[in-house]
Amino acid sequence: MLNKILKNLSGLKILLALVLIGAITFILVKILETSAGSPVIIAHINTSDSIVIHSDSLVKPVLYSKLPDLSELAVKDRKKKFIHLMLPAVLLAQEKLAVERVQVEQLLKKKKEQSFSQKDSIELNHFLEKFNAKNESDLLNRLHTHPTSIILAQAAIESGWGSSRFFKEASNAFGIWSYNSNEQRIVAGESRGEDAIFLRSYDTLFDSVYDYLLVVARGHAYRDFRNVRRKSQNPYRLIWFLSNYSEKRLGYVASLRTIIEFNDFIQYDHYLLEKIDKNDENWKKLLDS
Repeated sequence: MLNKILKNLSGLKILLALVLIGAITFILVKILETSAGSPVIIAHINTSDSIVIHSDSLVKPVLYSKLPDLSELAVKDRKKKFIHLMLPAVLLAQEKLAVERVQVEQLLKKKKEQSFSQKDSIELNHFLEKFNAKNESDLLNRLHTHPTSIILAQAAIESGWGSSRFFKEASNAFGIWSYNSNEQRIVAGESRGEDAIFLRSYDTLFDSVYDYLLVVARGHAYRDFRNVRRKSQNPYRLIWFLSNYSEKRLGYVASLRTIIEFNDFIQYDHYLLEKIDKNDENWKKLLDS
């Protein structure tokens, strides 16, 4: 009888051990899945009801293959949908810029340590040319980004909160003009005398935001803005150096301040992107684009 009880206890111990091993394995798998990060989701939607509304400050990396029409929505609803449509694109574009800055820093470190190859030299020159930088220090300065509140406010002004034709048809959130007939573009509804005005056309909002960041990084008109943002991330200080973005000059700065304050855009400066899976194919495509 005692031997039978001992045998049953041994079996119970084995069973408990197996259950414990299974539980630990499950936890480890979940940890590994979490540490790998999230994939970039390309969402195919038809209506504004499908826009992901982020309930907290952690933003899912979701991009939309086609922009829904926001112009028919009530103002309050349109603003909300526009913000949550833009947020992932803004944070993903900022993340790409951050990745590029790290790449440049690594190249400069290799150069300092005299382990700089010809391939590294070509890559560094590519970045210098891409960002219109005079030297390596200038390049690093251009690779900074600025508060999400400013980016959202500019997009809201330039696109009429997502209701403009060039936003809906060309995913152009910042009213960026096109001067190159070889790039994707659409004709604007207005002209300058006899000259037609063209606006750049993008495949996604991510492309629009990243191109906007490049315009600010490259343009001589934003030199003072870049110098100040290196030292400060205060949006109310920075917007004074964006007067050249619009012909309205100081009137444009006043509009930015009003929109940031009235819509409490400062809160979005603390929003973060979910950790991205570095091996995700969609993310790799965004980095290579």
